[in-house]
Amino acid sequence: MSKEFAEYVRREAQVIRDFIDGKITESEMSKKLEEESKYNKFDLNNDGVVTDDEIAREREMMELELREEKSEAQKRMAWVAMGSMIIFSLGLFTPLVSESRVSALADLLGLFYIAQAGVVGAYMGVSAWMSRK
Repeated sequence: MSKEFAEYVRREAQVIRDFIDGKITESEMSKKLEEESKYNKFDLNNDGVVTDDEIAREREMMELELREEKSEAQKRMAWVAMGSMIIFSLGLFTPLVSESRVSALADLLGLFYIAQAGVVGAYMGVSAWMSRK
């Protein structure tokens, strides 16, 4: 065991003994944050101590933000799928694409439309289901 670690253990043991003997209070024993600590954002009441409640509240906020980001990404994905179906359909009716190409790609086009419609339908279905919860 290193000399520094042994000194640290001795100091901590003395703090615990002082607390048990009533020489220091619970507020004096609680862990204080450093000035530029990355955990300062969790200290909601700015008392310099991060409690379990403050950490739990911050965790709930982060989970809420992540759910919102996920929802926005799903919405963008559904809009891109719908837009790609419309643009692809319009592109097929232009004179740039010959009938022989369309008939050669007919099976692939069917799969494309089914897949894109599945994405849009799943988004709309899940959105409607979640709004009823």
